[in-house]
Amino acid sequence: MISRQFSLLFVLGLCSVLFVSGCAVDKRPEAYSNAIVVSSAFPAHGSSQPQYAAVQSALLNRNLLIADNGDVLPVMKSMCETDMLYRVTSTNLPSYVGRHQDLFAGFYLDVAFVNGSWKVVNTDNNFAQVNSEFELSLLASVLIPRVTTSDVFIVRPQPNISAKALKDLLASVQSLLPVKRTRFVVENKLAKQVEQAGFRAVLEHAAAKYWYLGDTLSTSAAQDRTFFAINSSANAELVAFATRSQPLMACMQAHNFVQPPSKKFNIKSKAIDLPSVVSMLPSNADFNQLSEQQKLFSSGKYLTINGDVLKYSTYQKLQAGSRCSRLSPSDPLYKYCEDRKQDVSADFKRRKATMRKQD
Repeated sequence: MISRQFSLLFVLGLCSVLFVSGCAVDKRPEAYSNAIVVSSAFPAHGSSQPQYAAVQSALLNRNLLIADNGDVLPVMKSMCETDMLYRVTSTNLPSYVGRHQDLFAGFYLDVAFVNGSWKVVNTDNNFAQVNSEFELSLLASVLIPRVTTSDVFIVRPQPNISAKALKDLLASVQSLLPVKRTRFVVENKLAKQVEQAGFRAVLEHAAAKYWYLGDTLSTSAAQDRTFFAINSSANAELVAFATRSQPLMACMQAHNFVQPPSKKFNIKSKAIDLPSVVSMLPSNADFNQLSEQQKLFSSGKYLTINGDVLKYSTYQKLQAGSRCSRLSPSDPLYKYCEDRKQDVSADFKRRKATMRKQD
């Protein structure tokens, strides 16, 4: 009897499943379409010209790429581990400005009141001498067409500007640049005036919760201007720098991001084609002097980012003898070495990347 009841229940249950399944409606579409189209994420400032194809491939393996004008640049701005700004000094801009969203965080300008009008000037960190100038109003035709929606701007007026002159400058810039993404470098006492006009202030001297301008000793031939902030440990931390002619060197000075060579140099190496040379160049090499590197290759030498000519064997000995190169990523000193390597690169730890939607 129990067996017959169990069989009956099983049959009824099976029929119920079949009935429900038969009534279910399949709402899935016959074909699926992507929610967004994701490109191969090749950086916008990189060149796709056929003559650069082979060397471009070799450079990408080193976290570098070549632009249409022949400049070798960081593959992504995140390599610098801080914001890199392009310093505008003339109306003649590199071809990759306008396709710089993966390279620069924005722009930096020095401005001064010259002959009755505000002008963008090419000067030193102390405003001691003005080498060239152009009307601030020209930004509308020169720079603005190349600006991206994420660009920030840092405008530095001449030192000792009066409150009245600053008010006039703020009004002039307000019609040219996006207010919420523009900062002004001013004396600490003028910060409130800048903020009341809707802009953000960068101070001339260190203060909590503000960026401040670094002094001349903190700059270099590549990093024309430096900006710092006081971190939670009460230490000065580099938050941005401005560069004009040497973005690769400026970025390397902030963080040595170049991947180690994928091929080891051998004095018997016969391959002297440019992609092979790029694959063997030490991480502290000057990648913007590739023709010179190719000439030096046959003699077993290379040109460093600092302009020194060294032997490949010297680099390899330093690499082998470096304590940093023997550390594992879990070692507490590993991060310290990564942050402070300048002349010789050891291991590089890849970071996660976020793919961006292409319009």
